[in-house]
Amino acid sequence: MPYSLPLLLGLLVACGALQVGFNLYNGASPGVAVAVLVGGLGLLGALYLLLRGRDKAARFVQTTTALAAVYLVFGIVIDVMVSALSLEALSKQVLAHPDHPPALTPAQTLMVPVVVALVVWQFCVFVGILRRALEFPVAGAVLALLLLFVVDWFVASLVASLLGVI
Repeated sequence: MPYSLPLLLGLLVACGALQVGFNLYNGASPGVAVAVLVGGLGLLGALYLLLRGRDKAARFVQTTTALAAVYLVFGIVIDVMVSALSLEALSKQVLAHPDHPPALTPAQTLMVPVVVALVVWQFCVFVGILRRALEFPVAGAVLALLLLFVVDWFVASLVASLLGVI
């Protein structure tokens, strides 16, 4: 990825818009959308600290650009597919009749393994980016990615609880 701050900022804005749009479309409150965005900022901070700890802080822009581009490409496809699954309607069916699994259409049945495969593929691409940026073995990159997810989740949960949306 090229070293381009305008590209990075554009990708981050697009990623944020995608995340907010997906959350609001699926019924999340605006407070949850804000918490998720702040969680993403926490992830960026943790990424910078990881790179700085390995004396690779100069790679922050390229690494973040690559991660944001991958998130955006996969996110658009995965979010559209997940939205087509009508998870809210399926949740209502499960809550209304917990002893009977909801009836899935053939398209929904075929879509679930595709979404799972895309999520696994996205995870593998993220690991590859982190492995190269941090010069870690694969296992170290997996652990670094899991650390970033935990930081994102923790910061988002903390902000959501401070906003009173949880």
